Amino acid sequence: MCSGNNERERQERNAREQQEELNRQAAERQAELDRIGAQRELIAASQQQTLRDLETQQAAAIASAQAEGVRLQDQQNTRLSNMRTVADQNQQRAAAAKAQADADRAAAIQSRAESMATGQAVASSLGVLSKAGAEQGKTATTSKKSKKKNSSRQTTASLSIGATSSGSGSGSNLSI
Repeated sequence: MCSGNNERERQERNAREQQEELNRQAAERQAELDRIGAQRELIAASQQQTLRDLETQQAAAIASAQAEGVRLQDQQNTRLSNMRTVADQNQQRAAAAKAQADADRAAAIQSRAESMATGQAVASSLGVLSKAGAEQGKTATTSKKSKKKNSSRQTTASLSIGATSSGSGSGSNLSI
């Protein structure tokens, strides 16, 4: 039985050696898995930190973009307000210029109307005066100079013209 016992011991020894080899391989694998796990945990921690950093950068970029948007909106509102002010001023100037042009036109029309009225009044007066001349009485007629040396010309109504003497027939020849 010794040989059977030897065989059995040999089998048990072989089984133990195989088991030890399997345990050693399992320990190596476990150590490799632990090393890989530790690397993955480091990678995961690094990725989480990168994610936090990116989220922080994203939040800062969003805040910056919003602030820039507000600034640009304010700038645009200011420009629009200035443009409206300039447009209103231009409209006021245009209205004032139009009002002045209308006033100038009205003054020119008034002046023309007054000139026309003055011209018509003058023409009417001249017409009246030209007709009135036909209705005037006869003016005095003068005689020819007499041959006497110191005598002046006389009207046929015996009025002396340019004589210094006073008497009948002397004076101005006005008929009223």
